[in-house]
Amino acid sequence: MIEVGTVKELWRYPVKSMEGAQVDEGLIGKDGLLGDRNWALRDESIGELTTVRKIPKLLKFKTKYDENPSPDNVPHVTIELPDGSSVNSADADVNKKLSNAIGRSVSLWPLQARSNLKHYRLNAPAGAAAMKKQFATKELPDFSSVTWRLMMELAIFATPPGRYHDVYPLHLLTTGSLRKLKQLEPDGDFCVERFRPNLLIDTCTDNTDFDEFQWVEGKLYIGDTVLKVVSKTVRCSMPAQPQVTIKKDSKVLRALESHTQRHLGVNISVIKPGIIRVGDTVRLEPSNRSRLFRYFDALSSRLRNRTIQTSFKLIDWISKQR
Repeated sequence: MIEVGTVKELWRYPVKSMEGAQVDEGLIGKDGLLGDRNWALRDESIGELTTVRKIPKLLKFKTKYDENPSPDNVPHVTIELPDGSSVNSADADVNKKLSNAIGRSVSLWPLQARSNLKHYRLNAPAGAAAMKKQFATKELPDFSSVTWRLMMELAIFATPPGRYHDVYPLHLLTTGSLRKLKQLEPDGDFCVERFRPNLLIDTCTDNTDFDEFQWVEGKLYIGDTVLKVVSKTVRCSMPAQPQVTIKKDSKVLRALESHTQRHLGVNISVIKPGIIRVGDTVRLEPSNRSRLFRYFDALSSRLRNRTIQTSFKLIDWISKQR
């Protein structure tokens, strides 16, 4: 077991794609941090859940819960609109006010059961063209950090049914990675808010590297929890977008494209639920895979990425035949 840092910040995002808030402690369940992404917007003009990748101005909406969330209750939220006015999820005219502020017809929804597939399903399958648009790239990014099954699920559903997270329950980032990006691109704005992690881990103050990339396949012991580091996180266009106190910065995406193949931070699944607090020590149990296994795993990753990209292109081809 290796001590790799401490929990510097804990973030939850009451409404998907809107501004988040820091908390001092949080209950981590199998579905992630309690209170994280319990609400989401549905774009009624196309009949599907939407995100900042399709409506960038969502990042300029502030949110807060009316009361503390519990495992059995999704509390109402108050949303501050960009013009300074507020609306509550319990208000009868909440959808009208949000629609006026956004400029298109939307509705606000609490988290729905996994069985409600219709709620999560996309209006049309997302293929290569849709992915390029969401990631703001001319070519499909490297998807090898995500399984083929999950990526194909996201070709059909806006989010995995039963949760409003894009892929995995938790996202982790380190201060070492942010320092590394700033070292590589001094003019870029790499503040933590751009990358929307649930956990920001403070690594050694003299360490400047993409620390968490080395943790993939390992286990993290934080507070009462045991977490699995599943994969590196592939980044969409979101980090470059303006937020409440952040300006648009295209240098952020260019830096990720040049230095990390569009990856930053890691995806986390939960082995043992528990409570995590700011200041908790983070201990890593590295993967015990052999060098030979890691070599074949790298080959498998390249094959998986090729398969995923081909599948997205096939979706586009099938759509054109209709």
